[in-house]
Amino acid sequence: MGQLSGKVAIITGSSGGIGRTTALAFAREGADVVIHYRSKESEAKELIEKITEIGRKALLARVDFDDVYHAEVEVQKLVDLTIKELNRIDVLVNLAGYPARGEWNKKLFQITAEDFFKPINVDLFGAFLCARAVAPHMKRQEKGVIINVSSTPALAGHDKGFAFTVAKAAIIGLTKALAFELAPFVRVNTVALGNIETSWTHELNSDELSAARDENLIRRFGSKEEIANALIFLCSDNSSFINGQTIVMDGGTVLH
Repeated sequence: MGQLSGKVAIITGSSGGIGRTTALAFAREGADVVIHYRSKESEAKELIEKITEIGRKALLARVDFDDVYHAEVEVQKLVDLTIKELNRIDVLVNLAGYPARGEWNKKLFQITAEDFFKPINVDLFGAFLCARAVAPHMKRQEKGVIINVSSTPALAGHDKGFAFTVAKAAIIGLTKALAFELAPFVRVNTVALGNIETSWTHELNSDELSAARDENLIRRFGSKEEIANALIFLCSDNSSFINGQTIVMDGGTVLH
């Protein structure tokens, strides 16, 4: 039996990158998975097929968290679909994040209101909406796990990514607030990620790649598989006494 055998997991941002790897890993560990996407519908449908081939159930749901006027309704539809088709919700992993490429290098007086609210809407508000929607079902079951995703700039600061840093720091606060609110039956934790090798690394030149690797003590990028394995542990019963914490996965970046 897998570590997540019999569990139902909603994974936001699961059509690509870390989310895709995590969804497949969860399925291999015995979970049925709800795949969320915003724009990568074909990739999400392909992932559904792969999970089905593994022998697990998979559902498809679209939510645009940046559409703040409709996101709440869409999230509720996602949760209602999950309950209707899979009967329960054991795990929520909030991996959806705004790819702040153009805004990353902007300084304080260059950032527009739109720039500032993009990561707030997608990363923070999206996580809040999803947590609030799944919480009643988890409390009724008297068991559940919510994982939010932050980043090392939220802990150590950074000379770039102003709005990103603010949003990711707020996510740590969201986790603590949820942990108090949903105790004792629902555990809520954060993973704060360093430089993980995903599509963003393909946009860097050789000097930028080298500098990004050297930000941590291990001198390499983390892998999507390493993150997925950590999430499996945090969502399993093996981590049943870990609650309200920020687990840093950065190769030692925040140490120097």
